[in-house]
Amino acid sequence: MIRIAARLPIFLVLVGAALLAVPIGPARAATHEVTIADFAFAPQELTITAGDTVTWTNEDAMVHTATSVNGAFDSGDLAQGASYSLTFSTPGTFDYLCTPHPSMTGRIVVLAAPTPTAAPSGELPNVALTGDNTGPPLRAIGGVLLVASALLVAREGALSGSLCRRRASRWPARSR
Repeated sequence: MIRIAARLPIFLVLVGAALLAVPIGPARAATHEVTIADFAFAPQELTITAGDTVTWTNEDAMVHTATSVNGAFDSGDLAQGASYSLTFSTPGTFDYLCTPHPSMTGRIVVLAAPTPTAAPSGELPNVALTGDNTGPPLRAIGGVLLVASALLVAREGALSGSLCRRRASRWPARSR
């Protein structure tokens, strides 16, 4: 029993630390930058995934826009230093231009977000824990286990000290 009690705090620390390492929340969408400088969009063509955000920033002294040719989006006038951000949720190709300077063109290619695939027939599905909808509860459990292990270590230290005093008081000192 003493061996198990001595190893329990170590086990709880390891399990708690592992649970705290679980990512919290789903994977985050990326943000991509398009710079407007020298009467050009850079990069001129950008490939992203649905759910990603693109931010255009005007570094020219002239006013520019990022306006979709099919009306999907329009930044309006962007003065020097101004930015415009848009999250693309639908896959497709979005050609755009600068309204005051129509020779300035760009393209955003939005790919479909990857979807989980079902396991082929006869194989077990992958049920490994991910950060989706499991992070916060697992992190809380990890924190509780770390606190519990600290309390157990403190309790064991207190008990071992009192246990030694009890044992010493039961046996008379040996004479040499």
